[in-house]
Amino acid sequence: MASAISNRHAANYHFAHDNEPGPTDHDSGPLEHLKATRQQIDAELELVKGLMRESLGAPEAWPAVAASLYHLDTGGSYLRARFALMSGIAYGATLAHRTAAAAATELVHNASLVHDDICDGDTSRRGQPCVWQRDNPAVALCSGDLMLTAAFRVALRSDCTDHCMSLVKLLTDRISQVVAGQSIEVADTCSEERVTLSDYLEATLAKTSPLIALPLEAGATGGKLSAAQHALLLRFANAVGLSYQIIDDLDDVDLDIDSLHHCDTRTHHRYHAWTWHWSRRQKHTPFALRDTMQRALNHADAALTRAERLKAEFPMLLAHALNDIIDSLRQRLMAHQASIRSLSRDLHQGAIP
Repeated sequence: MASAISNRHAANYHFAHDNEPGPTDHDSGPLEHLKATRQQIDAELELVKGLMRESLGAPEAWPAVAASLYHLDTGGSYLRARFALMSGIAYGATLAHRTAAAAATELVHNASLVHDDICDGDTSRRGQPCVWQRDNPAVALCSGDLMLTAAFRVALRSDCTDHCMSLVKLLTDRISQVVAGQSIEVADTCSEERVTLSDYLEATLAKTSPLIALPLEAGATGGKLSAAQHALLLRFANAVGLSYQIIDDLDDVDLDIDSLHHCDTRTHHRYHAWTWHWSRRQKHTPFALRDTMQRALNHADAALTRAERLKAEFPMLLAHALNDIIDSLRQRLMAHQASIRSLSRDLHQGAIP
């Protein structure tokens, strides 16, 4: 970790024009640096979007390509692409590498969304019909697979053979972790066997954290990333991944007055945050259901606080960029906590029999 701190200022001011020196401390303050870098990333993001579409590698009229383009055209935040670009800038990667890394990680993310919608049976994504709903599950499966292969194709657009191979290896490792982690969730859904804490954390982190670590690692692999800095990125991704998955799971749970008495944990799989935290309770009462939600929120809050602490060890510009995901999760967490406070008032005032 000392290495990550000692290299912080050297990494802060590396900008996109690879043959030109970046601003210095005498040119402007940190906020101006951040603003300039975000403008730069917005411009680079247009290159990334073009690379993503080009990398599909087949005629647009073919169903899997048409479905993939349809999905990409639904928009999204491109948060992972932005992380890869910012990480590449922070650790000194070239424009060619960081745009290839950003396109690859964003394609993997979008492939996972298409496949998740099939597994979960969700019918809409970003306010539009899911690919499987618009076409059919088979075409959606092919579309997700196509975007995964496209990620490897665009990884070969990095700036040198060593960086191409590092990016390909990273994609292989992280994709295999996500696929294996997802398989834990969807397998043996009828089992009544109790999930241990170790098993719960393993499955939750495997399906979520690799897609948070991937863009940060991918951008940085084209620059100067020490082993200590790499370990820090992974710890941060685990903390954010755990918090994100718990909060995302709790978004599925409705604990208002009308639904409280018939809340059924069997609605969700065994590795769902609500199901796992509820399994530690013995009584099916409104107070027990409230306490289950609070326990899960405490778990998410601890993980998010850990991520906030780790973020402070990153290069300044990267740390600022990571505020976006942390602030978003913190807002969602606070919304759940407000619901719990409201529910507690109703319980203590006897509004819920």
